Amino acid sequence: MHIVWDWNGTLLDDLDHMVDAVNHCRQAIGEPGVDAVTYRQKHCLPSRVFHDRLNGRPVTDDEWTTIQKTFAQQMVDRLPPVRAGVAALLFKMAAQGHSQSLLSLTADAQLRREVARTHLNIFFQRIDGRHEPDTPKSVALSHHLAALGEPDRRRVVLIGDTADDAEAARACGVRAVLHSGGFELPESLRAAGVPVVDSLNAAARRAVKQPTRATEQPSIPDIGPRHDARRHR
Repeated sequence: MHIVWDWNGTLLDDLDHMVDAVNHCRQAIGEPGVDAVTYRQKHCLPSRVFHDRLNGRPVTDDEWTTIQKTFAQQMVDRLPPVRAGVAALLFKMAAQGHSQSLLSLTADAQLRREVARTHLNIFFQRIDGRHEPDTPKSVALSHHLAALGEPDRRRVVLIGDTADDAEAARACGVRAVLHSGGFELPESLRAAGVPVVDSLNAAARRAVKQPTRATEQPSIPDIGPRHDARRHR
C-alpha cells in the first residue's frame, strides 16, 4: 500500500498554531479573533472562502493581500508541533513494507523547511507542497501521483483531517481515511463519505486494510470519540 499523508492537522498537531496565525490575520484587517471551536466549525478550502465565512462577508482584495502577508509571516519561523507518536507510526508503516509520501497545500519551500526541522523526511518517498497559489488539493494530488510514477491507484490511500482531503482523493480515484483530531469537527467529516476515525494509529490501520472490492471507496464512517478541540491549533 502507498500512503499519502497530509501535513497540517494530520501529522502536525498544530490547531493552536493555526488559530493564533488566523487571529493575527484578523487583527491586521480589524476583525475580532476566533476560538478553536469556531475555527473548526468554519474551516474550509480555499482559504479565502474560509476567511469569508469567519467574517460573515467577502474579504476585500486589499484585506486578502494583508491576510496572506500576515499569515506567511506567522508561519515562517514556527517550530512544527508533531503529533505524539508520529515518528513511531511512520517507522511501523515502513517496516510493514508500505511506501509513504507527504502532500500539503502549505507553500512548498515552507513545507520543506518544516519537515526538515522534524527530521521526518527520511520516511517519505516524495514531499510536495503547493507550487502555485490557490491550487486545489485534487490538482495537487494528481500532480503528486504523477510525480510518484502513477502508482496503482487501487493501492493508494490519503490520510487527512478535512473534507477537502476526501474530495481530493475521490477526484483522483484513490481511497481516503480521515481522523477527527484536526481542523474540522467530526460531524463535518461524517458527510465526506469516507471512514472517519479518532487517531492516526486507527487511520493507518484502516488505510492498509484492503477494501472489499478493488474499486471500492469505503462509505461507512468509523467514528471515534468526539475530540476536544481546545487541545489543538
